[in-house]
Amino acid sequence: MKPWKLLQSLPRATAPAALGSLVSLAAQGFLALVLFRLFSPEEVGLFSATSQLAFFWASLALAQSPLSLLAERYQEPRAAARRAWRQSAWRMLWLAPVAALGAVWSGLGQAAQVWAWAAALALTQLSWLLAQSLTLRVGSRWSMGLVRMVPPVLAAAAAVLGAVLFPVRGQGLELPVLLVSACLGYLAGAVWMRLAFQPASSADLALVAVAGGDLQPAQPAAPISSDPRSARLKMLHTLTDGLAATALALSWPAHYGVQEAGWMLALLRVLSFIPALVHTAWAQVVLSSDTKVRLRPLQVAWAAAALVLGVGALAQLALTMGWLDARWQGLSAYVWPLVLWQAAACFVAAHAHLPFQKGLAAQHSWLCVGMNAGFIALCVVLPWVSTLSASTHMAWLSAYMLLSLAGLTLWVVKR
Repeated sequence: MKPWKLLQSLPRATAPAALGSLVSLAAQGFLALVLFRLFSPEEVGLFSATSQLAFFWASLALAQSPLSLLAERYQEPRAAARRAWRQSAWRMLWLAPVAALGAVWSGLGQAAQVWAWAAALALTQLSWLLAQSLTLRVGSRWSMGLVRMVPPVLAAAAAVLGAVLFPVRGQGLELPVLLVSACLGYLAGAVWMRLAFQPASSADLALVAVAGGDLQPAQPAAPISSDPRSARLKMLHTLTDGLAATALALSWPAHYGVQEAGWMLALLRVLSFIPALVHTAWAQVVLSSDTKVRLRPLQVAWAAAALVLGVGALAQLALTMGWLDARWQGLSAYVWPLVLWQAAACFVAAHAHLPFQKGLAAQHSWLCVGMNAGFIALCVVLPWVSTLSASTHMAWLSAYMLLSLAGLTLWVVKR
């Protein structure tokens, strides 16, 4: 396909969503450097633990509402966003005791303050995530990109400014600069939720009528999508996703040491951004598109998998040529297993909109729950059953995920 025809076949939101996601990644990378240069390990530890608690709390409360907001195009988007926010806020309130237990278990000091900061982060992050989906349906191209890039850029700038203005933190001035900066960033992103409280335009109502089949579209319409999953199933899916990521992050240092965990998690963070970008800038955008998209998911998947392969090859070349510090030579054991895993994840991400368009969302979620359960068992149980090296364990995990994700992709496409 020629380059200009490729651009024409992409949904209009792809470019701003991808640009916003790339800027967000750059800002997060800059913030990681700032953390090590300007803040103490205690401050970073408090921030990391509190923000992880908030993210888990917000994810469970949302129960995949941002994805449902994109899939259910027959609903008026502003009213659907308001309803999703209210329901998520109620779920967040119900989950407050669980978050309180997490704050106590973390051992970070004053549990009440940890819980309060986690609540502030969770509520603002929850609103920001919903705003990202809402802008894909009713926002301008500028808002689609800015809602993704402004919060991390603002948070990084606020962290640097706070570190410069308050250099004596921990010596009589207990100001949680990192938590304040994160709240400011999420709050800036949540501002786009104001779109939900504007009156519905005639264009929005016309698009809803087209999606509902009441009117004939002027252009070839996108397949009708829906999300018939119950709130419990969406919460279960979200819960197992979070537990799988947590099991990997915690089992590696527990069984193989902090250094091995650092090698694996650092490379996984870089490679996993590519399928995440495909999901954000392709699958979610296709769900929000009201016209048929001519570009095939398989083309997107192969392009993203090739990018994963290129990044992996670059990492291996850097290790072979000695471009990285000798302390990072342990990365070589993880490069190709992680490349295979994340390449397969690109195919799932590129087809993530199909379950909602084919009426398979519930079955798809149950398959993902089962896949996550197997992954958690391999992370936690396998090292206790058999003595494994870190590289062998990663090979097992990679093979399991490669086969599972390939099978899931084939099921979605062929069903």
